[in-house]
Amino acid sequence: MKAEDGRRVYVELSEYAAIRTKVLSTMLEPLTTIIDRYGELICQVTLILGKTPPASGRDAAIRDLMADVFDFLMETRPLISKGKVAIAYPLARRAYESLSLMIACHLDESLAKRWIAGKQIGNAEVRRVLGKHPLGEPQEQTQELYNFFSKTTHPNRDQITQRFLGDGNEFVLGAIGRPSLAILADYGIKLLNLWLWFVAFICFIYADVLERADPDFHKTYHDVSASVNPVTKWLGEQFNRVLAEEQAEMAGITSRTNCGE
Repeated sequence: MKAEDGRRVYVELSEYAAIRTKVLSTMLEPLTTIIDRYGELICQVTLILGKTPPASGRDAAIRDLMADVFDFLMETRPLISKGKVAIAYPLARRAYESLSLMIACHLDESLAKRWIAGKQIGNAEVRRVLGKHPLGEPQEQTQELYNFFSKTTHPNRDQITQRFLGDGNEFVLGAIGRPSLAILADYGIKLLNLWLWFVAFICFIYADVLERADPDFHKTYHDVSASVNPVTKWLGEQFNRVLAEEQAEMAGITSRTNCGE
């Protein structure tokens, strides 16, 4: 293989990505549609808050964290349709940490003051605040989510796809490799839960402001939220189906390898 061969396939990477995106965009339309509707809601909230001065320093901090959560969640949006889940995990982890910190700042004013003053607030402390407050989340659930994103953010054998380069495949970079649809569906469920948590919290704490600005806002919010359960159920069904298919396929590959084929 010569230098021109490397240049050729490098240029072709964008073509592979376009094909992969076209296929996955159709397949994942129910997920991306509801993400987009949630994104529209947060954009509307932002426009409303842009004409509403913060009530306190804590309120200003929550608005900063809200924007941070949104920006990181939105950066995962194109990665979903590219099947680049491994690249999306670190972004989702940042969104999760900012989201849990934002809620903890709302629930615990002393924690908010420390964070505003530039103190480092660890996620373990944030989880404790969320776990002990009636409006928070059970600590075992937030611990599970934190563990998941921590594990998937760092390289590990379970999350790095076996590409079989030189062992049946001659080129495996970019979108040419087939993504695991089971991992994609599992990630979609967790990502949708982050959006649900995020938007529900924002709409709750700014309910009065949003109602005054748009009397129909909460109806729109509830209409969007009503779509979450069917999509989550659909993703769960797809996960179970494709996981069984992928496990059977991997078992077949292992069997042929062991037999020396």
